[in-house]
Amino acid sequence: MNTSAVVISVVPEVQIKRILYATDFSEASRTALPLVSAIARKYGSEVYIANIWTPLPYGMVTSEAVSTLDNRQEREAQAKASEFLATTELAGLQATVVVHPGDPVEELNRVVREQNIDLAVLSTHGRTGWKHLVMGSVAEELFRSLTCPVLTVGPCFSKWFSKNSQVKSILFPTDLSEESQSVFPYLASIASEYNSDITLMHVLPEEAGTNPEARRLAEPLRKEMEATFSPLISPRCRANFVIEFGDPAKCILTFAQRQNVDLIGMGVRKAVAISTHFRNTTAYRVVLGAECPVLTCRPAEK
Repeated sequence: MNTSAVVISVVPEVQIKRILYATDFSEASRTALPLVSAIARKYGSEVYIANIWTPLPYGMVTSEAVSTLDNRQEREAQAKASEFLATTELAGLQATVVVHPGDPVEELNRVVREQNIDLAVLSTHGRTGWKHLVMGSVAEELFRSLTCPVLTVGPCFSKWFSKNSQVKSILFPTDLSEESQSVFPYLASIASEYNSDITLMHVLPEEAGTNPEARRLAEPLRKEMEATFSPLISPRCRANFVIEFGDPAKCILTFAQRQNVDLIGMGVRKAVAISTHFRNTTAYRVVLGAECPVLTCRPAEK
């Protein structure tokens, strides 16, 4: 079988100098805070705590009244941000608060560009503030539009991973396209850093698996994956190459849970206006169903 696998050089070492932590200050969104803290301490990162609030529709009121109410919203956001700065997770870290009104996608993209952010961390748990970020298309639009890698904590996230300081097992699902491989250098570097096991998974259609010879017929593809990616993985890491059959999101989530995977990494395509409103993409479903963090990355602009 022929594949279109693209050979990618491994990033020698992940550099995370600046982390953007997007939050609505809800208790649910704080689930990601221990991860932000752990990453920042390991890599010596500066943290930008970002809250993008949407001005409320005030109806038939004067412009002066609107300004007063908007100012109150901003003061409340600043006060909540100050409370975050006082948490034990951020103690001793260099942290900056970014509070702006406006569209979350537009504003966070601007912050990433202006502050040269290396990693964005966000949660789809929020119940207030960014209401559309509650398992909605805005979350997917963010990880498909931000130019830096995005670490997402979904609604099924297990708090055990907040306390886990090691990355022992990584899952890299790939359809072997160039887009899907964009996250691989980061995963290979993280695996090298932690001496992690890394599993590369390719999922074939369910109907292909009904053939009694399916596993044997898929073996050349599995070996080609191994030949392509093995040279790019640290010899300190144990690499596994797996072919599965079925619905991609279900296969990924089932494997991750069964193998106690600490991190799932997926390359994603750039946001296209209409596609981000459909909630059945594999990446979106994996983010919603994963118990561990999900790292996504889209290809760099050419």
